[in-house]
Amino acid sequence: MSALVDRAITAAGLAPIAAARRAGDLAQVRALAKVLDTADLLAVGALADRIRKDESGDVVRIFANAHADLGPDVVAVSLADGTKSGHAVLRRVAIARITGPAAARVRIDWSESGLEVAQVALGFGASELVGPIANRRGLPIADAATLKVKGAGMVSAQALKKRELESLLTMAGRRAVFVSSKVGLEEQPNV
Repeated sequence: MSALVDRAITAAGLAPIAAARRAGDLAQVRALAKVLDTADLLAVGALADRIRKDESGDVVRIFANAHADLGPDVVAVSLADGTKSGHAVLRRVAIARITGPAAARVRIDWSESGLEVAQVALGFGASELVGPIANRRGLPIADAATLKVKGAGMVSAQALKKRELESLLTMAGRRAVFVSSKVGLEEQPNV
């Protein structure tokens, strides 16, 4: 698959950007970045995901119902400018990864983009998800809400949703780390 990805990156005219990024020359990457706006979206995403994997690894930090501070190494992709297209969101995430600082934490808020687009954004260079744990209608799930689970009795509805997120990431070859609202502490889902 690597050779196929390399050919797609080269065919899209992104090889000079990839080489500059590998060399750590962010000034050159940013000088060449104009091509990212029109290059094939899948090639841009492939380059961004390769950079994410090389610099940040496979951990996805999830801020579910937690306050997520923006530090100097965090690049938050916001949809405040009215971006509605999933393609445009994915391109913005990929460009943020490619042109951002080395090992940046590229973050997307699933309450703005939708959980499905946020999941796909993980393949376009995102490494953090932010948003509330909510039901299918988008309403927040109360802390004390429970559901009856066969063989397990009453289980926290939030824990079940966290387990679902963790499962989706595991199937995609990534590792979920949930961050608690208590001073950014990492936690594991309890089910």
